[in-house]
Amino acid sequence: MNLMPFFPMLIIVVFYLAIIFVILYFIYKWVNKFISLKQQHNDLLKEIIVKMDSKN
Repeated sequence: MNLMPFFPMLIIVVFYLAIIFVILYFIYKWVNKFISLKQQHNDLLKEIIVKMDSKN
């Protein structure tokens, strides 16, 4: 049995799977960055509210 005809198909499948995993990785990184920035924004707003309350 000759496996040579399956190699191009195997390479194409591995290539497409790699592209899908890279896209999912970048989505994961973007979501984590967005959540982190949102948390920092909330922390800054809390600090501003505390400082404004302490002035009054």
